[in-house]
Amino acid sequence: MEVLEWKFDDFFQNEESFFKELEFVKKELSLIENNKKEDSLYNNLKKYYDMSYRVEKLCTYMTLKSDLDISNQTYIAYKNEINRIQGILDKFLQSINQIILSSSDTVDDFIKQDGNLRKYKMHLYEVLRQKKHNITNGLIEQNTLLIPKINNLYSIIQNSELEYKSVDINGSMVPMNSSNYEKYSSMVSSATRGKMLEAYMESLGSVNKSISNLLELRLQLCFGIAKEKGYSSVLEQVLEEDDLSMDIITNLKESTNSHLPLLEQYYSLKKKELNKDKIYSYDLISSNQYQRQLSFGESLDIVKKALSVLGKDYLRVLDQVLQEGVIDVYPKKNKFTGSYHWRNYTKPMILMNYTDTFRNVFVVAHELGHAVNGYKIKENHPFQDFHFSVFLSEIASKTNELILGHYLITHANSKEEKLYLLEEQITTFIQSVFKQVMHFEFNETLYQKMENQEMIRTDDMNELFYELLRKYFPGVEISKKEMYKWQTRLHLFYDQYRYYNFQYATGLLIALKIATDIINHKNNMLEKYLDFLTTGGSMPTLDSLKIMGIDFSQKEVFEDGFQYFSQLLDQYEKLILEN
Repeated sequence: MEVLEWKFDDFFQNEESFFKELEFVKKELSLIENNKKEDSLYNNLKKYYDMSYRVEKLCTYMTLKSDLDISNQTYIAYKNEINRIQGILDKFLQSINQIILSSSDTVDDFIKQDGNLRKYKMHLYEVLRQKKHNITNGLIEQNTLLIPKINNLYSIIQNSELEYKSVDINGSMVPMNSSNYEKYSSMVSSATRGKMLEAYMESLGSVNKSISNLLELRLQLCFGIAKEKGYSSVLEQVLEEDDLSMDIITNLKESTNSHLPLLEQYYSLKKKELNKDKIYSYDLISSNQYQRQLSFGESLDIVKKALSVLGKDYLRVLDQVLQEGVIDVYPKKNKFTGSYHWRNYTKPMILMNYTDTFRNVFVVAHELGHAVNGYKIKENHPFQDFHFSVFLSEIASKTNELILGHYLITHANSKEEKLYLLEEQITTFIQSVFKQVMHFEFNETLYQKMENQEMIRTDDMNELFYELLRKYFPGVEISKKEMYKWQTRLHLFYDQYRYYNFQYATGLLIALKIATDIINHKNNMLEKYLDFLTTGGSMPTLDSLKIMGIDFSQKEVFEDGFQYFSQLLDQYEKLILEN
């Protein structure tokens, strides 16, 4: 039987045990700091990863507790305390890395001298690979500690202090926060959706200056870190840290911009479907031809059937996830809005705010993809090889979504249902590729202004985003108030994430290759993909993709993805014309 709320027993039995562990970690770090020079490289690495695992458990426990009650100031205080402890641990790591960097040895040389260091082969590889950028100083440390505080402030403003305007829906006044906006958008008329959007945007506008100042501060902090580490830009830092090349960004942007006419084609078809001369952004939220409500249990049943193509072992892990209190399913008062997967070694944790809309079956499949990936890595690797590049993080989740979409389209019971599902697949591609590149361009332009020492004003942010909306929604009427939508992008503020958006796009394009090959039984992809899910951080980023025969530096991978999108549009157009 599925557990619908988080179970924290694998972390701490109660808050008393959390406090006891917190004090133990503080004491141990103090002892380590005093004795680090007397130990061997192997022993210091072992101590670091042992303590890093403990700190990760503390951080995960308190962050999730806080997200269940974002108004709880005590939780926020403990999160800040854990961030301080993480800073001490980071200093210990820096001292270890300096020992590695001070030697002229290669990875193989270190292992020849001490065979035990084979356990930390990837650590040695990553440190030596980024040798010229392995710099630390007071400014870097200060900026790194401030970034999580910005995220805390953003969360408080958006989820606790912001007073959301209400809209009359069927006689009830409903506050237009992100969850309610998504929930009710598929249930009401176009006119009501317009009122909902107006109320939602006005609410965001009331805190626009505060949020924009937070974003500018975060940009400054991230750029300060990049500059101190010897990078020319934040983007260069992000790519080099993940062992990637600028070719990936160049190919993604060029391919996306060259295929913008496909978006214009789609929005023209939407006008025909809705029988309108003009369409607004809120008309794109859902299809009016087909609506379906699904309980969480019904969504799980569908997801399991769809993912059966991945084999019995995948379903075994999936059932384990569902029985161990990994998901907190339903909305609650003061709970963090939206959904996410919190990657950690103890057990993956998923926050949802599930409502009985059909779209949420895809959210379930997406987040479970992350969780199963985490379980598979843990089964095969120790903690030090668990965490992997964010470049790879969306592949497992997007593969699940695509397999689910194919399953639902294949089993559609009517033209209306098939049309809805085709539109869902088209929308997924738009949101994961076109819109993510749009958000990347927003992020990139702001960083470029920062790097060029240009002033970034609130109005500049809003106007930039508004113009990008017009570019990426050709033929759609965009309200000026939608310029505030950028504030809802969590990854602009979320901890250490920078330029996260392009990885949604690359993740989907890789997942398209995986899902279509698995469904069509091509290239022995199922076996290769299941192998890929176990790799984690045990090998370089692009080497793990080579397991599946994917060379992502080539432009063909991007072009194949847009060809798939074009084929979806052709099927969609055929049904529209038939209707």
